[in-house]
Amino acid sequence: MVNVKPEQFRRIWSALITPTRGDESVNYEALEEIVERQIQDGAEGFYCCGSSGEGLLLTLEERKKVLEHTLKAADGRVPVISHVGTIRTADVIDLAQHAMSAGALAVSMIPPYYYKFSMDEIMGYYEDVIRAIPNVPAIVYNIPQFTGVEFSKDNAGRLLANENIVGIKHTSTNLYSLERMGQAFPGKALINGFDEQLLGALSMGSCATIGTTVNLFAPLFHKVREAFDQGDMALAYRWQHAINLRVEATVKVGIFNAMKYGWTVRGVDCGFCRAPFRPLDETAKKAVEELLKMPLEAV
Repeated sequence: MVNVKPEQFRRIWSALITPTRGDESVNYEALEEIVERQIQDGAEGFYCCGSSGEGLLLTLEERKKVLEHTLKAADGRVPVISHVGTIRTADVIDLAQHAMSAGALAVSMIPPYYYKFSMDEIMGYYEDVIRAIPNVPAIVYNIPQFTGVEFSKDNAGRLLANENIVGIKHTSTNLYSLERMGQAFPGKALINGFDEQLLGALSMGSCATIGTTVNLFAPLFHKVREAFDQGDMALAYRWQHAINLRVEATVKVGIFNAMKYGWTVRGVDCGFCRAPFRPLDETAKKAVEELLKMPLEAV
């Protein structure tokens, strides 16, 4: 039996970056500092070691330590989800067991990648983790542009019917599919994964968002949610446009590195993403610096 409820996920989650030093080692001190400062900015939870956190570029031990330091810095004030997905089921189980013992609210998993696994094999991957850890609350991570697997009501129904699957992180532009999953499985947390479609996802039944640009711009996400909850769609659109302006600008230069450099500009040196990512050049750095000078206003 899992002991979490869908309402526990109704938050604005930061898809937390992983600070590094010049030699690519993880800077755990900087990690704890940005967790503290992001809580002050309005982050209501953290999602560790996902795409934004370079999870697949970290060793298993580093992923465990990132979670531990995030939990330490959060100190129970906000919950933490640990992304534990990778290609080898045994590694996922290892990471998930650690996450549960460390105090994560839930784990999240991309499907296994690279090989053309059958859907039955993909379902089995999730089910093997649940069998190994019967009390684990798990979130399916739907990110087809990276994994080549698009989850839907039909092909993921076997998972969504499992009580251990408490929700889905939907990093897909297919909001129709999101709505259909929500209607078919009303007890599951639908979590938006694309910052640029937060308002659309809310209108289709999403209860939360896990976002890369939340790292730097959490107040804007609060404004969208607040306006939506008040039924002021015109204002919600204006706040969504403010988010999209920042998404567009950071995607142009490399969004993950842009988030890390943004925090460096804010006084916490977070380095750059691990190779084969390339550091930002001077033009890209200037663009991020200019973006951070902009007031957080509806547009």
